[in-house]
Amino acid sequence: MKTLRTNNKIWVSVDGGGTKTMFCAGDSSGKTLYAQAFGRANYKSAGLEAVSDSLTEGFETMLKKLNRTSDDVAGMVMAIAGCDTEQDLLVYRELITDIDLPPEKVFICNDTESIFHSLTDEAGICVVAGTGSIVCAYDEKGLAARTGGWGAALSDLGSGYWIGSEILKKMICWLDGMEEKELPVYHEISEKYRKKDVELAWTLAGLSVSEIASVSLMVFRHADVGDTECVEIVRKAAEWIVKQITILCKRVHFQKPFPVVAVGGLFNNKTFFDMVKEGVNSSLAPAEIHFIRPVNSPAEDGLNYARKLFPE
Repeated sequence: MKTLRTNNKIWVSVDGGGTKTMFCAGDSSGKTLYAQAFGRANYKSAGLEAVSDSLTEGFETMLKKLNRTSDDVAGMVMAIAGCDTEQDLLVYRELITDIDLPPEKVFICNDTESIFHSLTDEAGICVVAGTGSIVCAYDEKGLAARTGGWGAALSDLGSGYWIGSEILKKMICWLDGMEEKELPVYHEISEKYRKKDVELAWTLAGLSVSEIASVSLMVFRHADVGDTECVEIVRKAAEWIVKQITILCKRVHFQKPFPVVAVGGLFNNKTFFDMVKEGVNSSLAPAEIHFIRPVNSPAEDGLNYARKLFPE
């Protein structure tokens, strides 16, 4: 009797962001075998050594947990927020030299490319709104245009960081006595950091990008119960996202109805997502577009792109 040969190959997807890096592995049947988070992957904010350690640890831990070797990896997609230029690609190639995979088995790209091509084969737009924000247009040849994603300090409009910084700037003005109105959300922020007056202002002014972005969750909570100041900040954030989408639509002339893939934690808030949809539909003909929201995590969906790029 013949013994059936089992396929031992796995595909790997890495979703690297400014807050965490998720490693996922799946088999040829589409089943996800492994998912685990590690440290940050954006070398511009976390530093080269920390990112190298995070990526190497993530890969080696994954193989150990699955009882596999690097020979079992059919291919790996590394989707990294902040991987924008040829120089960035060279840096990440250097950072993964300790990972035991030949270069031809590793595809490195911006996180928008991976999630977009994981969810659709059409030309269209991918918008990411999480800690940061970026909007990219893809046609049949690849990336056609982009807006945003240049970093929190000067870009990332409408992101979690942008929302958090807007309310924190208002709160610091209130602490300094330059604004009279005390907002309910200030109490929640104060409770989180348990500081008063000058100490609180110093603390807020020194928060990291990811900490400032986390404040957006408080803004959403208060907006959802009708706080007018928080509603206005959320509305302005949605308007920034809508503006970027419509600008790219003017730059890239899609020949048929196209998808808008909406990714990131901000879209989990229904009010924010509805504001973006309504804004886009009012700026463009609704028949021209359809929104796609991922069901799985970006890393898990990224396995679809890995299987496309590295077929058996």
